Amino acid sequence: MSNPDINEIGDELLAERRGGPEAELPPDMHPVSKVLIKSIDTLNDWVGRIVCLMVVPIIFGMVYEVLARKFFDAPTLWSYDLSRILYGMSFMLGAAYGLMRGLHIRADFLYRSFSVKTQGTVDLILYIMLFMPAMLLLMYAGYEFALKSIMQNERAGDSTWAPIVWPVKSALAIGVALLVIQGISEICKSWYAATRGRWPV
Repeated sequence: MSNPDINEIGDELLAERRGGPEAELPPDMHPVSKVLIKSIDTLNDWVGRIVCLMVVPIIFGMVYEVLARKFFDAPTLWSYDLSRILYGMSFMLGAAYGLMRGLHIRADFLYRSFSVKTQGTVDLILYIMLFMPAMLLLMYAGYEFALKSIMQNERAGDSTWAPIVWPVKSALAIGVALLVIQGISEICKSWYAATRGRWPV
């Protein structure tokens, strides 16, 4: 079967070119880059696998709420808060996994027509000039945000249930830290593509 034209490949197939931690890295890659990519990708792969389990209590809470409200006229105080807390935490903690798998939204209608060297060069420049500085600033702000919430044992002021919110704010800081770490792996991959003309995974 012939390979489809690059412009006909959907975003899902472009993302699938990312091998993840299980992919074999090329033998001509620098050993330090290999160790960094394997270690970081493995870390965020496991974080993503664990975080996806948060969908179970979210579904449980929503189903319980619907049944209790519709059939027993007994709405809960905790269901909505639980779902938004867990959704927010899973979104932030799973962001690095999404980056590692190439699942974030991007302007692929131009990017996909570039040569691999050009793709690698564009990615390398954008990761170093935009992504890493922005994520480092956000990580610092998130750390301050989370620390203040922990010290105050902050609770949600917009809820009758008033759950503690520092775990959510801590997840923001941790999620951004994981993105920064994953950015190092992506810089190594982009450097290889920019210099070798092929993606390492």
